[in-house]
Amino acid sequence: MLLTVTFTLLLAALVVVLVVQWQRGRNPRAMSPGKASQYVQGTLTVVGVSDDQVDPQSATDKNGQRFYTITGTIVGPETNPTEVYGTLVLGPDDPWPQVGDDLPVIYKPQKAVTSWQFGVLPDPQPPAGPGGI
Repeated sequence: MLLTVTFTLLLAALVVVLVVQWQRGRNPRAMSPGKASQYVQGTLTVVGVSDDQVDPQSATDKNGQRFYTITGTIVGPETNPTEVYGTLVLGPDDPWPQVGDDLPVIYKPQKAVTSWQFGVLPDPQPPAGPGGI
């Protein structure tokens, strides 16, 4: 009996964790200033990209997004040039990436290969002056 209850509670906890992760993927939040301070801005130079489909409609999901496998070299502060690969998600009107394109990425210093993602760091908020201006 105790084993059944324990197993049921573990299974319920797993379902909750999966639902929370799924919701985060569907509704990404803006990066907080604290988290953004852990990253630096860099550039990914595309050295390889999967083929663009002849019929764009056949390569899209139900939301019109297209998925490409992309490889490239990250260059930026606090890292050596780093070879990486990943998936690039584009909207229906976004241009297909070409070899040689430079795309903005962010990554943790000295951990580019494991922490990189497409994007741009948010502009830092200026500190409030006297009187909360």
